[in-house]
Amino acid sequence: MSTEIIDMHVHFGAPADQTSGCYWSAEFEKTAAYYAMLLLTRSLLKKIDLNRVKSHLLDTIRAAKYINKAVLLALDEVYDMQGQVHREWTHLHVPNEYLYQLSREESKILFGCSVHPYRQDWDVQLERAIAQGTVLCKWIPSSQLINPAHPRCKPFYRKLVEYNLPLLCHAGPEYAIPTSNKSYEEFNHPGYLREALQEGVTVIIAHCALPYFWIFDSNYRQDFQEFLDLLEEAEKKNWNLYADVSALATLLRAPYIKKILKKVPVNRLLFGSDYPIPLSEFTYNRSRNFFSWLRFLIKVWSLKNPLDKNYLLIKKMGFAEQIFFNASRLFSKIKR
Repeated sequence: MSTEIIDMHVHFGAPADQTSGCYWSAEFEKTAAYYAMLLLTRSLLKKIDLNRVKSHLLDTIRAAKYINKAVLLALDEVYDMQGQVHREWTHLHVPNEYLYQLSREESKILFGCSVHPYRQDWDVQLERAIAQGTVLCKWIPSSQLINPAHPRCKPFYRKLVEYNLPLLCHAGPEYAIPTSNKSYEEFNHPGYLREALQEGVTVIIAHCALPYFWIFDSNYRQDFQEFLDLLEEAEKKNWNLYADVSALATLLRAPYIKKILKKVPVNRLLFGSDYPIPLSEFTYNRSRNFFSWLRFLIKVWSLKNPLDKNYLLIKKMGFAEQIFFNASRLFSKIKR
């Protein structure tokens, strides 16, 4: 696995379905992410269902020429501090078991689990996912109502360290999956992951904690700097801190690319797309020659596969080849 190019950040989601256990809320159906899913699965004038989503994602991953494998991300339901599940607070649920089954059906799919740290059986669920071959655990604090700095998370962190399983945690603004409690948007700030790092967890901060709408994300403008400060601390304290470049190929994140290239060590960056979140072919390009840029733009336009487009866009930004292999090297260290 250590020499494979892995897109380590691909989402799955489907409306209520008994076979998979997936569901999403009426609130989710008001988001841009929902309409992007309709568009990509050609369901604008048809009823979207599990089979349409599954067929589209599997076909996209299979057809990718530059990607060896992709991690499909589960998302656990919301649990309260007493360990009780709340479907009414959950806006997107993608069960571990279903994605595990998909990973068995398709060799290019890797399973990324999601286990809520407040659930009473978190240890059973996490160990089961590890036995099934999960390569990471995914959290979205605002959507899942998780405070990563809460003492309830400490036993969970110790279990992650025991198996050397990475924690992929969303950081920065979250517009794709709603929250049922806006106060939990605070916990998307990367500083709340310091407790996990101090416990020795391998932490992957999604999207480098970037604002999505540039200067217009006023509540999250300091998150990227907070992430850079954590990186400096990680270098001094030998923390296992990483970040991914998923959803970087969007126009309003282009102003941050030069700083990422300059400030973030290449060995701490992982390649990902955030698909099916849309990307832009007009994202930052290093070439100052108009005709070189135009040739590249035409090349990207001609590609039908969005995972391949993202790969070429990230590569053209000037990131070292190493970032495409860092995920496979990291996953090879997981203890089974």
